[in-house]
Amino acid sequence: MTTAEELVEELAHKRQQHPLANPFLDIARNGKLTREHMRRLVCVEAQLHHGELPGYSLMLSRFPHRPAAGLYLGLCQVAYEAGPRLNSVAEALELPREDRAKWMWTTDRKAYSFNGMLSWLAVQGSQSVTALAAHTDMCIYFPACQAIVDQIRQHGADAPEEFISYFDSDPTKELRQLALAVVQDGLDYGDDPREAVFMARLLEECTAEFWISAADVRGPAPGSATGRWA
Repeated sequence: MTTAEELVEELAHKRQQHPLANPFLDIARNGKLTREHMRRLVCVEAQLHHGELPGYSLMLSRFPHRPAAGLYLGLCQVAYEAGPRLNSVAEALELPREDRAKWMWTTDRKAYSFNGMLSWLAVQGSQSVTALAAHTDMCIYFPACQAIVDQIRQHGADAPEEFISYFDSDPTKELRQLALAVVQDGLDYGDDPREAVFMARLLEECTAEFWISAADVRGPAPGSATGRWA
């Protein structure tokens, strides 16, 4: 019988053999992170919030039993509580609410990859698929954020405290353990482990596109009238 831990190890091996770039972290490591990069990150991060809460809510409605329900409830709570904190970051970066809303329609397609994949998983994914994807996301997203904050501190970049506080936190330690239990519960009831690994890796690739989009400041700045459908 395949175990959840074995699937996590397989994903870690794939990550080691075929690492995915994080150009936003590279900019931070080079000491070239500006407030414009930070504004871009906040805007793209806000797009994730539009997909996460309904996505996790749908997972909860499809798997309303223990231990799965506890995982999806917890993910909903994390997404719900992140919204006001991100708004505080945006205000500290002098990024008005109306500009954040306008930014939805001017970002490149990569900013929407994660939400598209998450929505598909919420509708079609098995319990093990959704839980392993969530576990993978938690294991790669929060460490990347903390690594960026470490580089900001090391290089003395001009970042507001709200930005540091938001991206230096990881509220998912217990949820990661719960996710493994949910994966295992699904496997015990016959979920396909190959599908779970494939989909989790695909979501990880979409997360990489999130960082690519956040690193790109060549497009119109928030509030610009030059945005266009692409």
